[in-house]
Parts: sequence; structure tokens; C-alpha cells
Amino acid sequence: MLPNRTSVLIIGAGPCGLTLANLLQVYGVEALVLEREAQPLNLPRAIVLDDEGLRSLQIFGLAAGYQPQTLQGTGSLYIGDDGVAFAETGAGPQTYGFPKRSFIHQPDLERALAEAFGTACPGRLQFGAEVTDALQTGQGVEVTVQTAEGVQRISADYVVACDGGRSPMRERLGIAMEGETYAQDWIVLDSLNDPDQDPRSKFFCSSARPAVSVPAPRGGRRYEFMLLPGETREEALSTPFLRSLLAPYRPWREEDVLRRTVYTFHARMAARWREGRIFLAGDAAHLTPPFAGQGMNAGLRDATNLAWKLAAMLKTDAPEALAASYEAERRGPAEDMIRLAVAMGSIVMPGNAAGRHFRDLLLQALQPFPAVRDYLIQMRFKPRPRYQAGLLMAAQTAELEASLVGEMIPQPVLSDGRLLDAHLGACFALLAVGAEAAAAFEGLSRTTLAGLPLAQIRLSHRGSEGLRASDPMAARPFATHRGQILLIRPDRYCAAAFWPEDLATGLADYARICGF
Repeated sequence: MLPNRTSVLIIGAGPCGLTLANLLQVYGVEALVLEREAQPLNLPRAIVLDDEGLRSLQIFGLAAGYQPQTLQGTGSLYIGDDGVAFAETGAGPQTYGFPKRSFIHQPDLERALAEAFGTACPGRLQFGAEVTDALQTGQGVEVTVQTAEGVQRISADYVVACDGGRSPMRERLGIAMEGETYAQDWIVLDSLNDPDQDPRSKFFCSSARPAVSVPAPRGGRRYEFMLLPGETREEALSTPFLRSLLAPYRPWREEDVLRRTVYTFHARMAARWREGRIFLAGDAAHLTPPFAGQGMNAGLRDATNLAWKLAAMLKTDAPEALAASYEAERRGPAEDMIRLAVAMGSIVMPGNAAGRHFRDLLLQALQPFPAVRDYLIQMRFKPRPRYQAGLLMAAQTAELEASLVGEMIPQPVLSDGRLLDAHLGACFALLAVGAEAAAAFEGLSRTTLAGLPLAQIRLSHRGSEGLRASDPMAARPFATHRGQILLIRPDRYCAAAFWPEDLATGLADYARICGF
């Protein structure tokens, strides 16, 4: 039998739900994860884990052990009809401590997440458990669950639906999905033993049939082909059809085919992400076209944003401000990622001949301006991890044009050989930039914030006091705040910046903003 009560009930044991569960355990919160499937799905759906996602795994100690199972991406090629690459991107800097793109085998990631969750208590993961109803009361949610043993009712303080794009919980709440669905379906084929071991993604921007080739761990590769008008799903998944599609890229070997399917791509967003004590996260809240590799990663960001807030809601008397801040912070960035994916799709698969002609003319016109061209092709307009609203005190640093307040802070390697987050801990942290700022710690009595530990870190820019970045350029963004103390949230976003004399009152002000 399942427990009759839990603090947080999570529906769905995909990467989003399991990451949320692991984070809650770090914050000392009991979580129950229910998955309606009888066992884990052995399907390689998501294939890209980005730097922010690995940083989330780092919070609960999984990144170091799991990262060797990934394949680090080294960039992308955009190839025209003539077979020549008209644009190329590189791997980029490891601003947040990890490669910008690591290719994964999703079943391996889910297995690692489940094992990490199983090593800590309290918490439980149950397969073959379908949530059939949820009734909100003044104090929580009464959830009805169907298992092989029968029907059971479970009381939870909060429920988080991480139950996918067709989310039954979202449907049950009557929350609409708004946005668009791509007219084109895509064939997706995952292969093993691929002769192409290039760790770059390849976008074949063909006027006949756009295609994508993405590296995968274990010597595999994923191929994606646009389904053309008049072609049926049944035909597209047949061996003769797939053999002909794959012929320009690799020989057909039935034993190397790991999966074949047809996907419909969506750019859609839930009308709202919360109904009382029930939250939506991951694909239940937003659906993103795959061209930017951000679908699963957006869900991991949801989990990382929501987890510490649920913990604070359970440990303090301030649920409303914290609950409202989840969608206030995450909705805008999720919409930005959808727009980015759509923009990348317009390069890979412009909708008609006019669109292709415009793309080609634009790239040709930008040849004399390589910096501008690279800005476009390398998608450097991808939004930085930044929140414009929510649990922030940006007004405190309005005079600093390059302020980190509202942004995810960089994660350089420090002088002791460890990444910055190893010193920040899993919860809140105060990061003093320079010795004068660090002196303010001497008179500070506060050791917790929102019921979570508050660590103190000293970051030095010169001399031997405190920790220093091994690469000064990696820590350059902190120079803006020299002489200040940064308040870092558990999700690694900078919530505020204080001058030393304002530290105690600033922390009290932040607590009031959050309703603690």
C-alpha cells in the first residue's frame, strides 16, 4: 500500500518529476512520485541535456556521476541543398560549469534519477499508480489513485503534475493549451552503431526534405526527416521507406534500429500553471518544438524553480507569494524558448520557396558582416537565464548596469579545483565579492532563510583571502558587484545585492517580499 499522506505528490516519473523529487529531498521535504506506466519507458525521447540541466543535477549530487554517460556536443553544422555547410557553430564557453549541450540516452538519465531518489529518505517512487481524481480542500489535496491493489486516497499538501503534453491532470482542471501545432510531422529514427561519430548536430536545410542528424551516446545517432504532404505515418515507418531515407547517411541494418516513430511538433503553453495547490510543470505546462533541444530542459528549469519554493511554503507561513512567483518567473523564459525553437525551425525548414529564398538571401547579404551573421546562425539571441519579475530585489542594484540580480550566476572553477556551487551548498547562500564585503559576515546572526540553510562564501579577486576563480574571465561578471554581497537562491539565481552596511536590513526586506 502507498502512504496515506505526503507533503508533495508528484504525478509522472519522467526527468521533470524525478528531478523535482530529488531536489525536494535535498530540502528535507517528503515526496511521493506516482507513475501510471507499469515500468520505466525504455524509449530515447529527449536527447539533449544542457548546462542548466546538469547544474540542477549538481544540486543533489548526480551531475558528477551521470555526466560520463553523456556525449559532449561540439557544435552544429547547417548544410544547404548543395551539401555544403553554410554555417557552423562551436561548443561555446562553459559559463555555468558544464557543456552547453550534452547528448543523452533518456532511459539512462531516468534510471540515474530514480536511483538517486531511492537512496535518500523520505520519499517513494511507485509505478503502476494512476491518479484518477484530485479534490482540493482548504488544507491540501485529496488524490484518488488506482493501483493493482485497488483504489486508494492520499492526502497531500501540494500536487505537481509532471504528466506530459497530454496531461490528464491539466485536462481535469480544465486548463487550456494555447498556441500552435506544426503542420509538418517528422519521422524520428534512433540508431545504434552509427558510422558517423561526429559529435556535432547536422541540420540539412533541404528544399526537398529537411533532415536533422544528432549524435547520441553509445555510438548511436538520431535521424529526423520531415514528412512530406501525401505521405502517411504507416508508409513512413515501413522498412523500405526508412531504408531509402537513411541511404545517404548510413547503411540500413534492422538490428541497429532502436526506435522509429512519427512526431507532431507543438509550440503551445498552458493558459495557467497553477490551480490552488496543484501546479503544472514540464510538458504539462508548455510544449516546445525540438530544434533548440529545450523541451526536457525547460521542464528541469521548472522543477528547479519550484522545488525550493515548495520547501519554503511547507516550512513557513508564506505560501501565496511563493506559489504565485513560480509562473511569474518561469512563464516568460518558457515562451522565449518556444520562440527560439520556432526561429531555428524557420532556418531548418522554411515553410515555402519564398521562405527558403529569403533565408538564403539574408545569409548571403550578411557575408560581409560575419559578426552579425554568426549572431543569427549561432542563435546568440538565445535569452540568458534571467527573470524579469518574481522574488527579486533588482531595485537594490538599479545603478549597476551589468547587475547579476535576476540572472543565473556563472559557475567558475575556483582556486581549490572545485566548481562554485560545491561551496554554495544546496540552499540559499551569501556570496561576498571581496574582503571588505566579507567583513559584513562577522556581525550577521542569520543562518537560515525561508526555513532553509543560508551559507556564507567569500570570493576574492586579488590576493590570497577567500576563494578565487582559476580563470579570471569566467568570474568577470562578479566584478560588477565588487564590494557587495550577493544573495543567491537555491536555483542559482541572484535574488539581491547588498552593500555591507545594508546586509542585515536587506535580508529582512527580502524576507518580507517573499512573505516569510
